[in-house]
Amino acid sequence: MRCVVLVCLLIGNIILLSAPNTVLAAKNAINLLSNAGWASYMGATPVREGFQILPLDREITHQDGSLPQPNPPINLFGPRLSVTGNFKLSATMRDIDEWASLRLYGEVPIVYDQWRYERGSIEIRVATSSVKVQIWDGSSSNSNDIRTYAVNIKSETKISLEKKNNTFIIGVDGKTLGTMPTHEIFSSERMWIGTDAAPGTNGWILTKLSISTQNKKNISVIPTPQFIETKTDQHALRNLAANRPRSVAIGTALSIEPLLVDDDFRKIAVGEFNMWTPENSLKPQFVHPAQDVYAFKDIDTYIDIAAQNNVAIHGHSLVYHKSNPIWMNETPTHERGKIMVDHITAVVGHFKGRIAQWDVVNEPLSNERTAYKDDRKGLDSTLWYEAMGEYYIDIAFHAARKADPNAKLYLNDYGLERDGERWDALIALIKRLQSRGVPIDGIGFESHIYGDGDYSDAETLKRHMDELAALGLLVRISEIDVTGDDPGAQIEQYLIALDVCLRSPNCTAFSTWGITDRYGSTTRTDRYPLIYGTSLLWDSNLKPKPSVYMLKQRLQQ
Repeated sequence: MRCVVLVCLLIGNIILLSAPNTVLAAKNAINLLSNAGWASYMGATPVREGFQILPLDREITHQDGSLPQPNPPINLFGPRLSVTGNFKLSATMRDIDEWASLRLYGEVPIVYDQWRYERGSIEIRVATSSVKVQIWDGSSSNSNDIRTYAVNIKSETKISLEKKNNTFIIGVDGKTLGTMPTHEIFSSERMWIGTDAAPGTNGWILTKLSISTQNKKNISVIPTPQFIETKTDQHALRNLAANRPRSVAIGTALSIEPLLVDDDFRKIAVGEFNMWTPENSLKPQFVHPAQDVYAFKDIDTYIDIAAQNNVAIHGHSLVYHKSNPIWMNETPTHERGKIMVDHITAVVGHFKGRIAQWDVVNEPLSNERTAYKDDRKGLDSTLWYEAMGEYYIDIAFHAARKADPNAKLYLNDYGLERDGERWDALIALIKRLQSRGVPIDGIGFESHIYGDGDYSDAETLKRHMDELAALGLLVRISEIDVTGDDPGAQIEQYLIALDVCLRSPNCTAFSTWGITDRYGSTTRTDRYPLIYGTSLLWDSNLKPKPSVYMLKQRLQQ
């Protein structure tokens, strides 16, 4: 039996997340389940006994198509703890269906562009006849220390994790199972909590969760930040753009993890930009991880934070062949049309009125030369194309228009800044779509600059935007980033894109694919320690690069 659909709206105003700290109980124990943050946690639903932990079955398939990486949820909203020295965490679990997972994080993992960077954490996974404990120490995506203990678990069982100096002590129902080194995973003196359940089950119930210490000063609940940030700097990108005769949105892509846990990052995200593209949270493998599971809570919170700061949302993306969950990729060909329409209807319908524009179809054009010489007409042979031919694009746009008649609908792709067969194929495709009455409103120019042959020139880019204007279409610079250590080359490419957008009346937005190299998508995939990319406007220390100042200067002209 599959778990119920997790289509959950945020309870109350986001400001409620900063409720007062939980009350210290006897023996310096803090009741962690009374924290208001659980109301916004995607991995739990309140029940009379506590919280029902339901499986999300989330995994991340890397861009290169390698084996999927587990992506269990984390309660980013609270309780987040400040912990120094020794402590003891206790939890009571009931009605475990196959297995129950409780995981403590010393630092929040960061989801880059479709891979999850694991930092220090410890997971206790309780099954009917065993307890498995594993530690990630931040040196690999895989756990580096695993201990398994044979034990008969009752219908209600109490687990404990005690830290004594450099040792963890694992207990079940008052009995010690064993010990293992801490691997210094809580050296940050911070703690977040995550849970998980076996896919395809009814999950389990968390009835009690507390943490205690000999000295109550060693543990405290950190209040959830007020997510409203100042936007009064008149030299901020968003404000300079708003003061122009024709306002153009200044956007960026960002993930929810740094938005919630990195205060300095959030100040830049809110202070400088007035449009956000969720980097991952709306891709199918994140928001629709199982066929009857929709995981909306994280992205609901993301959108609420944006709304409080007068930031618009560009939805990315509804149909994209590189970001699907396994179940969707394995759907029989004859069922794919219904699966695609159901997904679009549910996602766009859920955000109707809150997301004003969508990338309906992302990157439909092919990199294969043969695709431009046969009946594929330059289209990539994706699972959607295999099932419906190019008409999958028609069906997707019609479904999105029906789900929200007021949203602007875009097709988004890369390599459109230059002449050639890719550009010719796009224009031919648009004309066919328009002849069939497909409700397409605009085209996104990704504008990734990743190599010497990748550069844009102003004349060609302007001509392409004008050609789309003649077809009645809006355009946007949707994902620009410029790899390289040469500040001059970065400045030139960023400025070309912004300048052409400002001079093209049909260009609605200039949006970068990230803010800082600290969280940029060109960070090397699955490498420990991290090897940052160099493509964004702020460096890995959140310091603005020369390109930032030059973009601001252009906006003032």
